[in-house]
Amino acid sequence: MKRLYIILLIILFSLSVNAQVKFKYGISAGLNLSSAILPDLKVNTNINSVLHGDNVIEGSPQLADFVSLYKAGIFMKLDGKIGAAKLNISYTKTNIFKELDTGIFRIKALDILLDYLDFEMSYNLNLSKHFYISAGYIPSILLKHDGNLNINSFDQRLLSGIGFRFGNGLTLDFNAIAGISEIIDGSYIHNLMIPISLNIPLN
Repeated sequence: MKRLYIILLIILFSLSVNAQVKFKYGISAGLNLSSAILPDLKVNTNINSVLHGDNVIEGSPQLADFVSLYKAGIFMKLDGKIGAAKLNISYTKTNIFKELDTGIFRIKALDILLDYLDFEMSYNLNLSKHFYISAGYIPSILLKHDGNLNINSFDQRLLSGIGFRFGNGLTLDFNAIAGISEIIDGSYIHNLMIPISLNIPLN
């Protein structure tokens, strides 16, 4: 895993290495729309179907409810002609929340609050003077969570999105982030986030 981080960093930062590269740093903060990809599993009770090779467990994924939380941190980036390689270290609050409608009343099936330290490694490719697209990888360390569930201490996510660059150097990111690691081993639950972040340069 460490080798993967090193290779990704080399690729991301080498994309910005040219004669006019500039190092910038600053703070970032924003809204984090938090959700999760959940399993929707049903037991196949048709014995004949199972004997013919069909799955015993079947179903399709569903989404947890979206909850508005926040993220805040610092960023460093190498700004070049075609784009910027960026490292954003941030404190991110997420919530996996799901209510089920029984037809008579609604019950709370899931309500897990998670705090992460994210190491967001991304590359912003310029589309124009003001717009850019982003892609990246985010290893995350779980800082704390509520409840007695055995939550994995490490999470991995993929990022894609679009951003807007203001004339004064401020940037606004609209990203979609999907987890590629399970929150709990064998649970099929993966983090899903839509953060909207304002990045304020300090140099």
